[in-house]
This record gives sequence, C-alpha cells and structure tokens, in this order.
Amino acid sequence: MQDTYDSSILFLGDSFTEGYLLHPQESFPAILEKKLLAAGANYTVINGGRSGDTAMDALYRTEAFFRNHTNIDFLVLFLGANDAFQGVDPDFTEKRLREIIDTARKYRPAIQVFLMRVSSFGLLPPEATGRFDALFERISAEQDCDLLPFVLEGIVGNPSLTLGDGVHPNPEGMRLAAERLWTLLFVEGRIPLKNR
Repeated sequence: MQDTYDSSILFLGDSFTEGYLLHPQESFPAILEKKLLAAGANYTVINGGRSGDTAMDALYRTEAFFRNHTNIDFLVLFLGANDAFQGVDPDFTEKRLREIIDTARKYRPAIQVFLMRVSSFGLLPPEATGRFDALFERISAEQDCDLLPFVLEGIVGNPSLTLGDGVHPNPEGMRLAAERLWTLLFVEGRIPLKNR
C-alpha cells in the first residue's frame, strides 16, 4: 500500500479500532481521516485494528506496519481490552506494550506515541485490576508517551451506542469516539492540523 501523504498516523488496536461488525468507513480511524481531509491536514491514516488482538498479538504485527509504511510519525495504541477479557497477567501486557513502543522507535526514532487508557471491565481479580490500571500511567511516564483517556467511557454498556453485545460501538458510538479523539489529538494540538 502506498501512503498518500508524507506523514502517517497508525492506530494500532483491537476490535474497538477495527470497527467490529461495522462498515470500514464507520470506524473511528476512517472518520478521523475524513475530518483531516476536510481540514486540509494531509495525513495518511492507517487502521491497524484487528478483532481479538491482545497486546502480544499486536506486537507480532507491529514490525510489518513500519516496514510497509516508512513515514509513520504518530502511533496511537489502543490495546489491553482483550488482555483483560482473557485474564492475561498485567505484567505480561505491560511488557508487550513496551515492546511495541520500542519496535516503533527502532524504525522511527522521533515517532510520537500516544497510549490510551483501557478499562479492565471488572474482569480481573482486584489485585490484578490495580496493576492493570497502573500500567498505562507507568508506561507513559517511563517511555515518554502521551497518555489519553479511555474514549469509550460512557459508550461501552450504553445500549443506544453499542451493538447487541453491549460492548462494541455501533455507528453512533463510533462517531462519538471519533469526536473525542478529534478533540484530544487535533483540537488540543497533540498532532498539528497543518498541511504537510
């Protein structure tokens, strides 16, 4: 795949990023790409979401993105939900997230990394829940990542904003998540809205 513009944004995640059971154009990366185009900000947006992925699964895929796209300047990590669903030890999840960041910086030393907090959804024992919740802030501080809030807060579990499973966003829930990310990343200036 050839990148359209000189700078790319990779959203690496699971079904929340992929847009589970939705049309590809209804995923939040696709919505953001349209908004960027309308704003005249020339970025290629890469949807690196894959349903079911844990941090380990995403790590296996990371290197290929950087081999195939030599201009990824921004990485947004939205991973951990499936680790919680599968009861993966938070220490293991943390190590894999750190390895993803290290891999990205091996290829693009100046890449800007954003790490999104993820809820454990009450699926882990109390002790593991505490470690899971703490890992995002620790990685952010120690690996110089910008920590983002969980953009699906109030969407997951809301029947009007999710599919029948009550977890995955429907088109309206995804639109709301995209609006929140638009504000966090572009309106607040974490990624510049400028012609590249």
